This record gives sequence, structure tokens and C-alpha cells, in this order.
Amino acid sequence: MNDMKAPTANAQKLPPVPTNLPGWMDNKDRNHIYRKRGVYNDAIYNIRPLALDLNAVAVGHAFAYEDLVTGKAKDLETKTFERINWVLKNPPRFMPDEANISPTFGRKYGVLEQVFDWAHILHAQTVDVLASTKLTDAQKEAEIERLYKFYVDNVPYAITSLPMNMGYLDSQPYSKAFRRKYPKVNGLFWGYHWLQGSMYDLLYGKTLEQQRAAYTTAGKQYHEVELYRTDRPFMPMFAEVSPKFAARFPHISNVFDNLHMLHDMVNDILASDWMSEQQKEGQIKRAIWMVMAANHKGMKPGENYGGDGLHDHRFMEGMPGMGMMPEGLMNHGNMNHGSRNHNSSTTQQDMTVPNTGKTPAGSHIGH
Repeated sequence: MNDMKAPTANAQKLPPVPTNLPGWMDNKDRNHIYRKRGVYNDAIYNIRPLALDLNAVAVGHAFAYEDLVTGKAKDLETKTFERINWVLKNPPRFMPDEANISPTFGRKYGVLEQVFDWAHILHAQTVDVLASTKLTDAQKEAEIERLYKFYVDNVPYAITSLPMNMGYLDSQPYSKAFRRKYPKVNGLFWGYHWLQGSMYDLLYGKTLEQQRAAYTTAGKQYHEVELYRTDRPFMPMFAEVSPKFAARFPHISNVFDNLHMLHDMVNDILASDWMSEQQKEGQIKRAIWMVMAANHKGMKPGENYGGDGLHDHRFMEGMPGMGMMPEGLMNHGNMNHGSRNHNSSTTQQDMTVPNTGKTPAGSHIGH
């Protein structure tokens, strides 16, 4: 924790905030964008325990963010943790509006909340399609692609589908602050990421009965193991916990990995006591811009554009994102995210990428 007590040294290392940011980055107004219409909307309630667990996830993030910006950070590992944990065990029947749970956070970081909400809509509608009993498998594949296009075309704050260099994003001056100061709450957040990642392969290409049976096991693991782990070296990544979906939709998987990394970066910034409020606002704005699709327009995976640190999306051959792990974690067998070292909800066969003779990610990353 010594690195948290050197405000002058750390502040000098803060990267500059770009000066040419688009005007919408300063928007403070609430701006709800609604989901795409579809016969599949809310189909996740066909697997009701999973739907309720996802409802609870939204509450947990909002509780923590509101406490972090209202002077209650000292209670995060105790009172906040207990409040979040209670909701995880007693989930709301319907998806809550995070803006109503964290109003102070929303007023202060309105654009960030909109970035999160818009990506969460893509999350929700994609799993609705997978859980639908009204679409064929072929229709589901086509609609997921349409949902992705809807996501990137309708608002300026869509997250890039490029495979961002996770090792670089997790090497900022403030990186790792949250997990060091608040390991229990960080464990809950990474447990959410495990659930939000692994559920895609649990649903993909399965009948409703198979989906329900899979979540009977996965839900137990989520509640008993994944939520309370504090030993993960890095957040769960889609390519590990849902390799089939990541191979078929690498662009969407990259969006979700980048979303989860943005969550971590914001957590770390808010947990860094050595920054002033103005510096925190600037670094959060920079973190948002680093993962925006608008900031990477026309760029290709595998290339590094410029020296400002905003366009580092090199990747190695293989599953999307996996080449981006911090040094020492490249071998995902050592990442210890749960699916290798605990009884997983999916079988070993389900967790294996089909041998198609093609590289799953590579040059066909959709951007």
C-alpha cells in the first residue's frame, strides 16, 4: 500500500488528458437510450435465476460508486460490502435503473454512466436473444450481429471492438489501487465479470432445458465461490470463460472485455486518494476516451498508433483478448479464474474451442 502514500510522485506520473475531446464528453445530462425492439426482449427470464442474479449485479456497482463519491469509501469493505452481499442474496425482481441508485455519481460522471448503460443494453439484449425460444439458431446469429450494429451506430459513446492491450490499460499510475484497498468488494466485481462472461457459452447453441440445467450448476458456483474470491491475478476474460462465443463473435467479446477493463480503471481512479477531484475527473475522462470506438475509428487490430498511449491494441494470435494479458499471465492455465480449478457449470467439451483449422480472432476482428 506504500504506493498509495506518495501523492506528489504519483501525480507527476499522471498521463495528460487529451485536449481535443469531442463535446459530448462533457455532457452532464441524463440521456437514456432505449434498447432495440425485438420479440426476444426479456427472454432471459426464461432462465429466471440467471435473470435475477443479473438484476442484482446492477445494484452492487451502483452502491459502490455512490459510496466512493459521497465520502463513504472507508466503509466499502464493511457496510457497503454487506449491503451489496444482501442484494446478491435477495435480488430485485426487475432490472433496476442504476442512475436512481447512484444519483451523485451520475451527476458527477454522467457520460461515464451513459457509456456503461449503453454497453449493458448490448449485454442484456444479446443474452435475451440467446435465451429466446422464438428464434432459430440461425436467426439468433443474425440478430446478434444486428444488435452489435445497433450498438455502434446509434450513439457516439460505444466501446471499441478492437482487442485493447489489457496489460497496458492495467499499468496506469493508479492501476490496482481498488483491488489492493478493497479486495472483498473487488472480488464481488470480478465475480460479476465471471458471471457476465461465462453465461454466453452457457446459453449459446443450447435448448432452454439445457440452459436451465447449466445455470443450476453455474449459479451455485457463482454464489458459493466466484463472488468471494480475492485471489484472482486479473479479471475474468471472455476468451477464457466463453471461448465458443468469443470465437464466433470476437468483436462483441472485445467490447465486453474493454467495458470490464474500463470499470476497473474507474474503480482504481476513484480509490486513489493521492489524486485531487479535478485529477480524478480528468483521468476518468481519459480512460473513457481510451476505449471509445470513436477514438479508434478506421484503426486495425495488431497495430500501435502514435506515442500518446491511447491506441495500444496489439494482440497475439489466438482468442480475442488473451494475448493482452499482463506479462506472466499469458498462460491462462495459471490465471485461476475458476473454470479450471473448480467444478464448472460447463463441461470440458463446452469449454473447448472447436477445431475449425482457423484462428478464432486474428484478422477478422469485426471493426
